[in-house]
Amino acid sequence: MADTPGFVVEISGLSKRFPGVQALNDAWIKIRPGEIHGLVGENGAGKSTLIKILAGAQRGDAGTILINGESVDLLSERDASRLELHFIHQDAALVERLSVAENLFLGKDLPRRGLRVDWNALAEESARILRDFVDVDPTAPVKSLTVAERWMVSIARACAGQPRLVVMDEPTVALADSEVVKVFAAARRLKERGVAVLFVSHRLGEVLKITDRVTVMKDGETVGEIDRKDLTRDRLIEAITGKSVDNVRVTTGNARAEAAPMLSVEGLEGGPLKDVSFDVKPGEILGLGGLVGSGRTSILLNIFGQLKPTAGTIVLDGREVTFRSPADAIRNGLALIPEDRRSTGIYPMRTIRENTVLAHLRQFRRHPRLPLPNRGQEVDQTNHQIERLRVVTTGHDQRIGQLSGGNQQKVLLARWLVGRDTKVLLLDEPTKGVDVGARGEILRQVAELAAEGVAVIIASSDLDEVAQVAHRVVVLREGRVVGQLEQPITEADILRGCYGHDDATV
Repeated sequence: MADTPGFVVEISGLSKRFPGVQALNDAWIKIRPGEIHGLVGENGAGKSTLIKILAGAQRGDAGTILINGESVDLLSERDASRLELHFIHQDAALVERLSVAENLFLGKDLPRRGLRVDWNALAEESARILRDFVDVDPTAPVKSLTVAERWMVSIARACAGQPRLVVMDEPTVALADSEVVKVFAAARRLKERGVAVLFVSHRLGEVLKITDRVTVMKDGETVGEIDRKDLTRDRLIEAITGKSVDNVRVTTGNARAEAAPMLSVEGLEGGPLKDVSFDVKPGEILGLGGLVGSGRTSILLNIFGQLKPTAGTIVLDGREVTFRSPADAIRNGLALIPEDRRSTGIYPMRTIRENTVLAHLRQFRRHPRLPLPNRGQEVDQTNHQIERLRVVTTGHDQRIGQLSGGNQQKVLLARWLVGRDTKVLLLDEPTKGVDVGARGEILRQVAELAAEGVAVIIASSDLDEVAQVAHRVVVLREGRVVGQLEQPITEADILRGCYGHDDATV
């Protein structure tokens, strides 16, 4: 490709190979000053590798990177920082033991009074930087902040100063709607200043709403570029997945309306929860609809034994139960895919096989009375799930931490698909950080489990997803159940109940 003037960043012919995996193959992208440029693709498409090379965190095997038309070698993250390339990574990389203010000025000169740091000036300047993003004390340690507050601090840091390019890698994945609005406002302010923004997201609605152009990647290659005037949801889905839109939609079967409840919750209280009651039947997918802080996650953790309710009863398959721990819940047929897969779901240094079978070790014994594992059965079942869920991997013995986020999520689902006695599946943000293709595969497998008689409870901030897959939706507001909805359900129906404009009713 010929060099074209007028681009802040122009990458061409970029290739990168890891052992057993060609992560990038002749990839390219062109980003103009003063534009919000989208980067989309399935998990494993090469987006994160491209960003890490641009950030100086990894080196490409081949290819060129031009910054304002000049070829550069990005040998370290310091090189990228000197060129005013700023990055908001998926893990909101902050130093927990330092204060918010110290994190905002990492790698920069601190204000001084003589030979000493002027801490008052540092706090004042930090408060100015944070003003448009989040209301936190600049002197507070980062470890005291919520996940959403950390994200907003990370975004504020990247947008401060005179950046040439700001890369936002899944910036809204942990944020409430009100905070997403702030991220969009920050991106637009940067655009008005002539700063280029690279916006990476699996949330296609956000991509459609905020971007001027979109680059699409698939299997390590750039497969196309779409201008704003040609952007539609259907075209994006087909470009990302290579399939027609009809092939990525999920259809949920009928619930077993006449069956007795598999799980009943009555008067549940604890944390934000106040007198929460509902039930879910075998073969039914029950959605929990609510805004961030409404109590969705607390309900799942109280049911699973990870939190202890202060009041209320839980009845499983006609029998009142009290789970002392998650292990107790698993023995009784409950399964949970948690919201934060990195810290509470996967064991990153363990293999895919180990992560798949660890909740069912008794099932894979050579003999019921002898704790000797049957490795052959473990490998066979793991390989079956890899094929079933289309996990992109070099094999069952690959460490799960080396997989993309979407493929890690598939392995978490595989953990419960191999179980023979799962009665209730609890899903907390099951498609968080997952591309549109993997999202469809995960939700289809959930629908299949429900069709086999498993009771499913799904909590998600993607209310359109909840409306699509759930047979019923329990609407939550401030820890209380404010109503229930039956199909047909729309996202607008759930939102009305969430915001209190009109209580949801059956």
